[in-house]
Amino acid sequence: MSIRKFEKFWSGSVSFTAHENFKDLDSAIGANAPSNAAKIIVDEKTLSYDFNRIKEVKTDGDVSRPGATNPGKGKGEKVSERKDQQTKKEK
Repeated sequence: MSIRKFEKFWSGSVSFTAHENFKDLDSAIGANAPSNAAKIIVDEKTLSYDFNRIKEVKTDGDVSRPGATNPGKGKGEKVSERKDQQTKKEK
């Protein structure tokens, strides 16, 4: 018997400041965003979370469930004609 596990996802926002040193003015002007070399300071007072979703995590012991295959994998087949198209052809 496998143990069910779940993941919970949040999104959020925070205010921060980034400080980065550059070798010259042109390099500083050309930087569109802080690089990995930047020191980023997060303002913890502005940190906020919004709940997004919870999903079940598949574990190694899980057995595949019916209907878990890719629905777009098979060949589509037209079953019936639309009535409005038939009436247009008859007119």
